[in-house]
Amino acid sequence: LTPAFLASQYLGAPTNALDISFTKEEISHMFRATKPKFVFCDNDAVGKVQSSLHEIGNRATIIILGEKINGFAHINDFLDDDVDEREITNLVLHPPEVDRRSCSSIICSSGTTGLPKGVAVSHESLQIMFCRPINQLLGPSNSIFCFSSLYWLSGYISMFRGFFMGAQRIITTKTFTPELMISIIKEYNVTLLISPPAQAAQLMNCPLFEKKDTLAGLNNYTCGGSMVTKELSNKMKQYLPKGALTIVYGMTESGTISTESSQSSKGSVGNLTAGCTAKITDDDGRLLGVGESGEICVQTKSQFLGYYGDPESTKETLDEDGWIHTGDLGYFDEDGLLFVTGRKKDILKYNNFHVTPSEIEEILETHPGVSQAVVVGIPDPVFTDLPAALVICKQGKQVSEEQLTEMIEKTLPDYKKLRGGIYFVDNLPMTASGKIQKFRAKDLAIGLFKQRTIRHKL
Repeated sequence: LTPAFLASQYLGAPTNALDISFTKEEISHMFRATKPKFVFCDNDAVGKVQSSLHEIGNRATIIILGEKINGFAHINDFLDDDVDEREITNLVLHPPEVDRRSCSSIICSSGTTGLPKGVAVSHESLQIMFCRPINQLLGPSNSIFCFSSLYWLSGYISMFRGFFMGAQRIITTKTFTPELMISIIKEYNVTLLISPPAQAAQLMNCPLFEKKDTLAGLNNYTCGGSMVTKELSNKMKQYLPKGALTIVYGMTESGTISTESSQSSKGSVGNLTAGCTAKITDDDGRLLGVGESGEICVQTKSQFLGYYGDPESTKETLDEDGWIHTGDLGYFDEDGLLFVTGRKKDILKYNNFHVTPSEIEEILETHPGVSQAVVVGIPDPVFTDLPAALVICKQGKQVSEEQLTEMIEKTLPDYKKLRGGIYFVDNLPMTASGKIQKFRAKDLAIGLFKQRTIRHKL
């Protein structure tokens, strides 16, 4: 896949990578948006790709990357080992003219609230993102690993940083499990690990996790993609004896907004990166001051061109003045540190009171028996939302609903009680990049709530 990707970048042809775990529905959705002319895929994905193209009436040429299949073109048909060195030199010295503001890649949004959107990123934006100063500890003797494919920005980051610094990049097509992550870290002596906080939490709660040894070889653990709680941040720092924890806050639409790599336990996402401007606004767009929480809006030098083929969604995120509305809630303190408190779309409303799920989740996860928690709203005709929690317990730990209910009632005001219930589950619906799919989690909680209601009636 790498030769095809780099060749497309060189020629100025936009690329869009899809994760191998995607369903036919998700593949068809992205094909409708991107209207591909060529599709490169492995043997085992040919069926889904061909079916998806047929469904939307697209006659794109399918090019196989694995073993040859009759009736399909193969990547080797386009590779020539006998190229004259003068021809290569000419290609390097006289590359095709490509408008730096034209679309280089269509990188998909996380898909945590529904089907993903294609984020169109220019050649110039990619250069800015990946030509920032890189940690001096990253070089040819180092290994980079993250579970993300090129479908996500984190996959691009690991690939380009590996190229630029000559570092080894470890790739797996297997789905994340904390056991697999530990195995890869040890087997390949990983020195730079990149993951979302949900994977970090599962890693540290895994029975195979060795507090003194598992992360001992890391120079850096970069964590981002969703909110990193203060408790998780402090826990991770304990297990990095020689390395640093870097919390990255950003989005595909903007690139990196801020980073935090100090040993402070404040729980912020750090200072704004060079070239980034941010403001905090209320629901009416009014500017808020220090310590006042509202929506985080940003302008960056690496921001996106728009959502590919979706001008309406672009207008909702990118306003006329060039501000990206992140949909995240947060505030600045007196030192200029940025704090993220939750997602605007995740905010629940109980009896006209606003409830921030992340606040309740953070309290639940302080319980020694809780591995992970997600809070969603159960629709109610009278109170609008009944806060409910899905909870994963640590292996071998016993936790009761009464214990967690008591924790919340002792800590938070009455309107933040979990009136929708607490439900213990074995796992949570996740994207392939390791983020919680809130819309699927909500559907799961609603189903469990209905089951409980029916049982009570009986």
